[in-house]
Amino acid sequence: MPTTLPHYREAGEGETTVFLLHGAYGDGRYFRRLQDHLADGGRRVVAWDCPGYGVSAPPASATVEGFADAAIGMIDALGTSRNVVLGHSMGSLIAPLAVNETSQTISGVVLSAASAGFKARTAEDQERFLHERLDPIRQGMTVAEYAPKLLRKMMGPGAAGEDVDLVVQVISEMDTDVFERSLTALTMYDGRPALRELAVPTLLIAGECDTACPPAGMRVIDDLVADSRFRELSGVGHYGFAEDFDRYSALVDEFLAEVDR
Repeated sequence: MPTTLPHYREAGEGETTVFLLHGAYGDGRYFRRLQDHLADGGRRVVAWDCPGYGVSAPPASATVEGFADAAIGMIDALGTSRNVVLGHSMGSLIAPLAVNETSQTISGVVLSAASAGFKARTAEDQERFLHERLDPIRQGMTVAEYAPKLLRKMMGPGAAGEDVDLVVQVISEMDTDVFERSLTALTMYDGRPALRELAVPTLLIAGECDTACPPAGMRVIDDLVADSRFRELSGVGHYGFAEDFDRYSALVDEFLAEVDR
C-alpha cells in the first residue's frame, strides 16, 4: 500500500465523506462544481488526482490495480464514519476494487459513465474504442490536439456551457504519455469480478448518448451488482456532471440522502 497519498482537493465538512475519482482523460479539477455542490449540502468531499495525473506523483504501477491501491490508501487515511465513492469512467473501474478492500465503512457507491472493463466489450467496440483514442497518438498528435473534437462526439447534442468548457480545458492540459499508459492499463483489466463482489448500495448513472460507456454496457453492470439502481439521463453523453449538472446532481443528492438515512 502506498505511504504517500495522491494529491487531492478537499471541501466541506460533515459525517459523510464523498470521494470523487475521475476518468482516464483529465483530473480532479473537472469535478469543481459537483464538489462545491456536495460540500454546500453538508458533506466533506475529496476529489483526487489519480497517480500520475494533475500534480500527483507518478504511480509505482500504472495499472487499474495499482491505481486502486492508491485509492485504498487515500480512503483508509481520510475516511469518516460514512463514506461514499463516486467513480467516473476509469474511476468506475478503480472504485469497486477500492471499496472491496478498504478498511473504512463504505455506505454507497456511484458509478458514472461506467464500464465493466475493456475485456467485457465486444471485439468491434474494442477496436473502435482504441482507434479513436490511440491512433491519433500514434500519428504524433497530443491529447490537446485531438481530444477536443473526440470529446464533443462523446457528449450529447448541444452540450455547452462553463462546465463543458472546463472538462475540455482540463483534459486538453493533460500529459499525453499519462493518458497512453492509462489506456494500456484499461485494456488489460476485467472489472466484472470486482463488480460481482460489490456489496453496498450502488447508483449507476448512464448517459443516453454516451458512445464511450453506453447504457447497454451499464445495464450489464446493473446485472452484476447485487444492490444497484440504474438511471439513464436522456440527451446526455459521457460527462453528465458537466452536460446537465442539475439532473445529474439531483440523482446523486437523492442517493446520498438514501445513504444518510
